[in-house]
Amino acid sequence: MTEDRATLRRMMPDAFPIFFPERRRPYEGQALAMPEIVRGHDVLFVSPTASGKTEAAVTPLFQRHLSFRRQSLSTLYVAPTKALVNDLYERLAGVLATRFPGAVARYTGDRHELGPASGVFCLLTTPEALDSLQLRRPDALTDVRAIIIDEIHLLHGQPRGQQLRHVIDRIRQASNAPRSPRDNFQIVGMTATLDDMETVGWLWLGEAAKVLVHGSRREIEGQLIRLPRGSVQNPCRDRAREFARWIDAAGLEKVLVFANSRNAAHSMAAYLHQELEGKRWPVHLHFGPLAPSHRERVEEEMRRNRYGICVATSTLEIGIDIGDVDAIVLADLPATVNAFLQRIGRGNRRSGVCRVVGFHGSDDEERMFRALLDCGRRGELDDAFEYDRPSVRFQQVVSLCWRATRQERALTFSDLAKEAGTTEHETVVNDMIDTGCLSNVRGALIPSDRLMDEADAGRIHSVIAGKSGNLVLDSKTGEPAIRNAGDPSGGDAVFIGGSMRRLVQNVDRTSFLADSLSRSRPLARIVATGPRITVSRSVVWGLARQLGHDPTVWQLTGAELRTWGGVQFNRLVVAFLAQAASGASFTSSEIGVSGPVGRVEISVETIRDWAAQAERDKELPLGIAEKFTNSVRFLKELSNPLAAEEKRRSVPWSPFHRWLSSVRRIERVG
Repeated sequence: MTEDRATLRRMMPDAFPIFFPERRRPYEGQALAMPEIVRGHDVLFVSPTASGKTEAAVTPLFQRHLSFRRQSLSTLYVAPTKALVNDLYERLAGVLATRFPGAVARYTGDRHELGPASGVFCLLTTPEALDSLQLRRPDALTDVRAIIIDEIHLLHGQPRGQQLRHVIDRIRQASNAPRSPRDNFQIVGMTATLDDMETVGWLWLGEAAKVLVHGSRREIEGQLIRLPRGSVQNPCRDRAREFARWIDAAGLEKVLVFANSRNAAHSMAAYLHQELEGKRWPVHLHFGPLAPSHRERVEEEMRRNRYGICVATSTLEIGIDIGDVDAIVLADLPATVNAFLQRIGRGNRRSGVCRVVGFHGSDDEERMFRALLDCGRRGELDDAFEYDRPSVRFQQVVSLCWRATRQERALTFSDLAKEAGTTEHETVVNDMIDTGCLSNVRGALIPSDRLMDEADAGRIHSVIAGKSGNLVLDSKTGEPAIRNAGDPSGGDAVFIGGSMRRLVQNVDRTSFLADSLSRSRPLARIVATGPRITVSRSVVWGLARQLGHDPTVWQLTGAELRTWGGVQFNRLVVAFLAQAASGASFTSSEIGVSGPVGRVEISVETIRDWAAQAERDKELPLGIAEKFTNSVRFLKELSNPLAAEEKRRSVPWSPFHRWLSSVRRIERVG
């Protein structure tokens, strides 16, 4: 990589553009971000979707890589999904490969393509894969001087985000001293849809972080496809039929369709395939259960071909390049503003207008669509909350202790603290010793045999709860096709690869996809994962405005208190009312709470006082607190007291107080 350095330096004396295939001129936001990153600052770069944040981060870091004559891997680019890693790899490798072959590598659960670190500029990876790599090949990362965190809004407030911050601490702690004192360790975060940027910057990048905000929100153009009244027997089929008529009339070439669940996406794709078979638009399906090879094939087909319709879940919410999409269609309306903005940001990326299309099957559906449009245009984002999770610290402690044990070296607590870059794991270490997850053998911390077996099998690098479902093979190729397909007795048709295939289950419960189906059959069910996402408080405020109400004014009507607070915040209001009314029964909904509210003297000031006292005294019932708790794989490994502590920490007090501070008064109606 040294042979062309002089030539490259002459080409770009201060800051230089990396021209991606889809960009023929430098993105103007580079002028804002590049000087700060070139100088070595920690930068949180906030800019709308599809605005060139990747170039704005990678370009100056590559310049620093050359300027300081680094000889091995110096930059990590962490993305939240393997699909985004693959997309970024194709983009970056394509730009740099001509002059600097091997400058970019990737390391994910599917692709371990990092050889020797020598000669590599940037490694693209996911949080879990980076955790594994730092444990198994720490020497490959000792010269890292910069870490880019892409789509940080998908990690902030989540267990994966805390895990990544711990891994970054480990990498920083183990890094070699640079040859130049100016070659400092730096972090660059990138996001489009997060509020309270100063707090995010401080948490992820440190107190000296610079928050750079650039660009204005793109204009949002909304349109509704009206559904026939009274047709609700099969909503996906109805939507597919009306969508097929609409796209034929609209004359669009590429459309991305989003659904909220795996089964809704599968159904929508299958029905669209039936409606559009023989026409110019091939229909594709892109969601988590598909094998990586199938997802990558879909992405390539959408990029390469002029026409196409891709139905997806959240797997395509982030910035994967699947070509210039003409419009975004919401088969299901998302429950949060952030998801809405992420989805519509995938369309019309080369213009200043986001074209989004919804379905009008009822007045409520139309109001929800217009509420999302309203919030998106106002820039009202969802409430975010981050808290410290002992269960994530548990995963870090197990990982470091496992590595030391397999290396046959004694890891004392002081050694662990040094490798982790923090002494704050001590409470978790003591808890693990008490529960038998760790043994203290003459000062050496050794995991239990059960946890050692889990680590040897590579199952400790993720904090995501749940297990992968059954693997379905393709009978034509023998390769994996899909996971999480249910029992075919309830339905055995699977849409995959542009055709309908039959799901067959053997007597040993293994499954495979047989030949294409010649006639219509019920669709196979895909096993769902994770809880249903409730409508966010910001969206509820948008709904209030659609109904002609001011969401900062609560309404007391008979046995209902309308707070417009969303399910999460209203759960806390219910807890306070139940305590004040001596255990009377109250229920929460998206718009308020119901019950004998007349038994309690209610004012905004009173609820603020109750909230302050409950937070201070930690007196909120554990049954309420655990409803806010993230699902973390290792939570069940903690002792009951420490698990309870994590649950209490999960209560979003800071956004709850901010919400209460925005409420002006309570009006009695009727």
